Amino acid sequence: MFFKKKEERAERIEKKKERKQKKRSYKRDIIEIVLAVIAAWVLYQGLAFGLGTPLPIVSVVSNSMEPVLHRGDLLIVAKSDYQIGDIVIYNRPDTQFTIVHRIIKETDGGFVIKGDNNPVPDPGFVQENQILGKVQFAIPLLGYPRLALYAIGV
Repeated sequence: MFFKKKEERAERIEKKKERKQKKRSYKRDIIEIVLAVIAAWVLYQGLAFGLGTPLPIVSVVSNSMEPVLHRGDLLIVAKSDYQIGDIVIYNRPDTQFTIVHRIIKETDGGFVIKGDNNPVPDPGFVQENQILGKVQFAIPLLGYPRLALYAIGV
């Protein structure tokens, strides 16, 4: 009987230790997730500052730039001087979305911009102050996680 009580006590002590370790493990997991989010935010802000644009990383959300860019491509964007043939990202006042299209013409009124896969240019002229940056390079498929977040409203 004495040994049985001793075993039960040892089991209780062991269970308490396991619960403490689980609590520490959860706390550590939460801390690591928070630190990863902070590190990602700092990296993004550093890229934005270094590349001179508020949107240094963009995902392609449509097929308008095929065959050059595809839905789900991740784009690295930087502020630049713009010329005919450049693929740029820009904002239009009539939409909340950032658009990724190519400059096809420059006029006194501004740039004429068109998606490679679109039959007609985008409406109106785009002013240089509407352009957020020029696409530096694309990484295929890496934009899909961003598209998934976008789809759920994040």
